[in-house]
Amino acid sequence: MDNVKRALRGARRRGTAAALGGLLVLSAAGCAVGPKYRPPDVPGPPQFKERPPATGGDSGAPAIAYADWWRVFNDPALDDLERQAVTANLDIRVAVARVDQAAAGARYAGSFLFPTVSLGAAASGNREAQNRPNTNGRAAAYNDFQLPLILSYEVDAWGRVRRSLESAHAVEQATEADLRFVQLSIQTGLAVDYYSLRQNDAEQQVLQQTLEELQRAVDLTTQRFRGGVTSELEVKQAQGLLDQTRAQAQALDIQRAELEHAIAVLIGRAASEFALPRAPFDGAPPEVPAGIPADLLVRRPDIAEADRFAASAAAAVGVAKAAYLPQISLTGLAGFESTAASSLFTWANAIASLGASALTPVFNRGRVRAGVDEAAAAYRQSLAQYQKTVLVAYQEVEDQLAGLRFLQGEGASETAAIDAARQALQIALDRYQGGLVSYLDVVFAQTALLANQRVSAQISGQRMTATVMLIKALGGGWLQVPSGSTRIPSMSQGPS
Repeated sequence: MDNVKRALRGARRRGTAAALGGLLVLSAAGCAVGPKYRPPDVPGPPQFKERPPATGGDSGAPAIAYADWWRVFNDPALDDLERQAVTANLDIRVAVARVDQAAAGARYAGSFLFPTVSLGAAASGNREAQNRPNTNGRAAAYNDFQLPLILSYEVDAWGRVRRSLESAHAVEQATEADLRFVQLSIQTGLAVDYYSLRQNDAEQQVLQQTLEELQRAVDLTTQRFRGGVTSELEVKQAQGLLDQTRAQAQALDIQRAELEHAIAVLIGRAASEFALPRAPFDGAPPEVPAGIPADLLVRRPDIAEADRFAASAAAAVGVAKAAYLPQISLTGLAGFESTAASSLFTWANAIASLGASALTPVFNRGRVRAGVDEAAAAYRQSLAQYQKTVLVAYQEVEDQLAGLRFLQGEGASETAAIDAARQALQIALDRYQGGLVSYLDVVFAQTALLANQRVSAQISGQRMTATVMLIKALGGGWLQVPSGSTRIPSMSQGPS
């Protein structure tokens, strides 16, 4: 009889072990419900519609890539500022912390693939009443010491945990792409502010030269008035133009101070402790190579970020659908329990248990269905956002290419206008000194020349900033992307 009992107990243990082993295999190789995210596969056009402006020569501009795109401007001052921004900008530090946070979230989600093991300890003193049920009228007092090792594990039969981990990994990748996007935005924003400040310096240079000329004009009209050659009206006209031009220079001082302060924040410094010397910029932007391939857009970090968020949303649909199915759990306990601490760690006082349970929803008034619908809607939203991001990327590149082309023509026209205005001013001065025209003609000519010179400086600055924004729109440069490395998102991809 004892042999039979031992055999039955052995069979039960073997059956239990086989069942638990089967559950573990099911957890590792079970199906994963929900849509499987597929990278969209609709390529963009081979070339952009707009073409970079032709310069008729080779600027020798390097094939710049994402990490060091500002080298194409060959500006040591900008190089130094960009290096400071990379190491000290606070927005970049915030983005780095978000990446660390997402990485920790992925590790947290991955931990549920493994059992949770806890060590417990409990000690209690108990006295039971004499007249309680089933005591034969005798009181009892005893101590209870427990030291259990507790195991719990969710069998991932339907892929809920794996989908959660997949979603967390996609979010981590999205935050890494967001970090690259923040870096690129900070760097290009810094370059835009820098060249706006240089444009301001160029306009200030024009105004200072004009102020000197206008001061000489005031001196001339004053002398002519004192000599009885002209009236006081011409003196006041010259003085009024001088004061008006001085006010324009003061307005530019305000703008320059604000740009300087903005640059200070971008490189992580206090505005009160930062200054840039005046350095007027009057050069041309670097040449953009002709025939930029449209597949450069695949490296844009905002497109990569949108793709990863869409992948995360697809996995979240699987997590929501898994709630329809039974949740299978394993629980186990092993340790010691005794009424006396001195005999706690003896084999006779060892305790153990191992079990499995399954829990499936029967009625929750549509809660699971609502969760699935919510996740599916979020997935559709992320796909639409993905598609919009791609369309906006094409738009931004086309905008900047068109801007560069038209600004080049505008700059050439403005140069011709400056030459004509300078000649008109000289003619007006000669005719005024000959007594053929009033000083008002000189005022008009001086005003026209100043306006054209300022517009020319503004166009030069706009060409620089348009080049910077083109680099940003291309994802950080115009270095050719290896074939097949990444794909442009589909316009029809949806949940399956």
